[in-house]
Amino acid sequence: MSASSAARVSCRPIAAADLPAVTDLLHAGFPKRPRSYWVEGLHRLTVRTQPDGYPKYGYLLQSGGDVVGVLLLIFSARDDGSGPTLRGNVSSWHVRPAFRAYAPLLVLRTIRHPAASYLNVSPAPETLPIIAAQGFRPFSRGVFAALPMLARTGAARLHAGAAQWQSAHIPQADLRLLADHAAFGCLGLWCESTQGGQPLIFRRRRIKPGGIPCAQLIHCRSLEDLEAVAGPVGRFLALRGMPLMLVACDRPLRGVPGRLFPAKLPMYFKGTQAPRQGDLSYTEAAVFGM
Repeated sequence: MSASSAARVSCRPIAAADLPAVTDLLHAGFPKRPRSYWVEGLHRLTVRTQPDGYPKYGYLLQSGGDVVGVLLLIFSARDDGSGPTLRGNVSSWHVRPAFRAYAPLLVLRTIRHPAASYLNVSPAPETLPIIAAQGFRPFSRGVFAALPMLARTGAARLHAGAAQWQSAHIPQADLRLLADHAAFGCLGLWCESTQGGQPLIFRRRRIKPGGIPCAQLIHCRSLEDLEAVAGPVGRFLALRGMPLMLVACDRPLRGVPGRLFPAKLPMYFKGTQAPRQGDLSYTEAAVFGM
């Protein structure tokens, strides 16, 4: 790369007009993913509303009019009862080999918003020293593979789909959470039990070997709340072809048969408060699938 080419490298937010080039670059960087994976995921980011003043897609590196690097960033505003917070999911990124020296510029631009906390829920193993140097710390270190249909827990009434949600008197914030994730392609449930109502969100995926169908947990209010209704929820999922549930967490679910994989799919954050285990809402796990 010549000095004149290097001088033209700049970093800026991704615009809608950049999406074809961004898609091509991500597909080149992640060849095992079909191009449609990026097309569909970026479309979901296009139609959702991001917090005011924050990028819709993330940032790119540009040189001589060409997109040579990209980092997707998904911002969401939330209120967990202790006040509003802002969260940014540092998602998929790729830089052309000739421009790898400029990757730190892309990353530093991405995490410069001081009001936000940041998540990285799918770091590549080779990037762990890099994100540690950037101040990221683990908040979840493993995965629990559960068979919740075998759990002996209390009864629960489950409402699935917009028509049932409208008749269930769901609080507006929870209804918005369910509707947003249904638009991402997730399965949302409003679960009523003796402990009250709660939203539960899952994403269908397959895991190797054999492409075993499962439901990846995207959102619950707490692992304890999930444990209390695991049985009826597990049987609901099993009837829809998802007997296995994957939960990103550090411990087994109490009373739920399964196995903990303690070093599988570690997740990291940067900020003052660690995210709750069991909450991957508005992250790449929900928007793109993992």
